[in-house]
Amino acid sequence: MRMDNSRNDQMTAADICNEYGENGIIEMLRTFADESTPRARKIAKSIIDNRPHKTTTDLVNAVAAVTPEFAKKSRRMGRTATLARVFQAMRMIVNEEDSSLTEALAIAAPSVVRPGGRLAVLTYHSLEDRATKRVMKDGHDPWLSVVDFGVSPLLDKKARRTTVEKDLYGNELGPPKPWKIVGKPQKAAEAEVEANGRARSATLRVAERLCADGTTFN
Repeated sequence: MRMDNSRNDQMTAADICNEYGENGIIEMLRTFADESTPRARKIAKSIIDNRPHKTTTDLVNAVAAVTPEFAKKSRRMGRTATLARVFQAMRMIVNEEDSSLTEALAIAAPSVVRPGGRLAVLTYHSLEDRATKRVMKDGHDPWLSVVDFGVSPLLDKKARRTTVEKDLYGNELGPPKPWKIVGKPQKAAEAEVEANGRARSATLRVAERLCADGTTFN
């Protein structure tokens, strides 16, 4: 799952499967796999109970033990879809995709896009889309502080919010925002989804680079 195999200090999926605590795995699945707390808890317990995990087959068997092959309510509750989300969550943690996206949007993008230029971001996961929306709206993402799942669980949403100073009229104080959101988020048309099933989860957001004083470039 590692995108950079040359890094010996990088966490692996095996580390997650064999060393994370139950709360850490639950929070990982809730955050990166969009699992409900009851389902995340059930999967986490099975992963821990079936340790050690030496191959991906071991992980598949642990998840399969508590997941029906087919689900009547929704296809996403079935085994194949659940496994895909579990592996997705681990990949995102291993490669630090959450922080990489935020750093690219909040730090790199403003320095390479000129005022008046536009930034288009295509995401395939709800967490990535929320992070993109917050950075485009506020210039940073105050909620995305996901570290050390195996040691301490995520803080709740209220604790993760950053206090924002406002003036008497309710306007936010602070440095000018670098972006102005352009239009509404776009989803793939049905014709495109039929031709490419992976496009179903894609969301496109566009923002315009503002001037240093926060005004629109003319």
